[in-house]
Amino acid sequence: MQTPSRTIRWGILGTGYISRAFAEGLRPLPGAQLVAIASRTLSNAQQFAREFGVTKAYGSYEELVQDAEVDVVYIGTPNSRHHDDCLLCLGAGKPVLCEKPFAMNAREASEVIEFARKQHLFCMEAMWMRFLPLVQRVRQMVQSGAIGEVCTLTAEFGYPAAFDPSSRLFNRELGGGALLDRGVYPLSLAYFLLGEPESVVSQAAIATTGVDEQSSYLLKYEGGQLAMLSANLRTYASNEAVITGTRGQIRIHAPFYKPHQLSVRTFAAAGDGSSQASGGNRPSSLKQIVAFAVRDNSLLQRLYLQFGDPFLKRLRQPTKTILEPYAGNGYGYEAAEVMRCLRSGEIESRIMPLDETLAIQKAMDEMRRQWGLVYPQDEI
Repeated sequence: MQTPSRTIRWGILGTGYISRAFAEGLRPLPGAQLVAIASRTLSNAQQFAREFGVTKAYGSYEELVQDAEVDVVYIGTPNSRHHDDCLLCLGAGKPVLCEKPFAMNAREASEVIEFARKQHLFCMEAMWMRFLPLVQRVRQMVQSGAIGEVCTLTAEFGYPAAFDPSSRLFNRELGGGALLDRGVYPLSLAYFLLGEPESVVSQAAIATTGVDEQSSYLLKYEGGQLAMLSANLRTYASNEAVITGTRGQIRIHAPFYKPHQLSVRTFAAAGDGSSQASGGNRPSSLKQIVAFAVRDNSLLQRLYLQFGDPFLKRLRQPTKTILEPYAGNGYGYEAAEVMRCLRSGEIESRIMPLDETLAIQKAMDEMRRQWGLVYPQDEI
């Protein structure tokens, strides 16, 4: 993270779990200062302020956005409020970092983006996963051709949530459902690594409250790549992501959306291990090469006897493990990007551009259309 050139003073709308996580992420970040918190209930804001040492607690969002000492606002309110809260902040001249999903649908997202650009104010979706060191490294590896031409990407995000019709996860009025809460992560990863697909096909199981409790998405790209993604509120998923290319494979170990470990496997070149006419007694395949080596090496003999062909397979496909823990709880990286942009006068992030946020929102609208899932915001 960069050394600050000036302090950036943050305000937060909302006092729920995600706002607390973001506030915690700000604590160790150089040049970041949390100066104000707002809730629709003043007592909640005051409790939050005491917990994080914040000097100002407001009982309304309108009060916070009028505070001249707030440089930028993080929006951690329920999904259904993101559109209105973004417009409120931008209308008061405040740059915005809005928690994912950016909006309930593409219409809402488009309205916010157009207004931010009109106001010439910074605005970004808080897809914190993209800014983590290992996710950045994976993108660099894919773009450099480290695993050849990408063929497939698989990613799934799921763990069981207690069914509560009134909770934000299952309440249609609040923008509940696996897609908006969890599916947006594998989708954003696919767009980050592969770009925008040419087609999207999806399926979902709809809960009694009308939202998707589990859903799967198949993205097809112009170059023939496929992304197979899923999200789940009912059960555990692998929570891994695997990118497979023509010359290797990258596995982002669980949880892929906040990883600290990945494995890179290199594939053998086409034809390795097959028999070749070579003449004389010279070994012509990997098995023959190993046989010659094993004959005079007791350690290799034991390994070969214990593992057999799997041992040869491991020889042909070496795996490298990369460990790179993120600092703090990981939320500081997206905040650092916002601060970098503000200091340099940029109104959009190159890592999470608004056009891509809108494209992902349109893809999610199309998926919901395929399921018949309609939110109240769609009916306006």
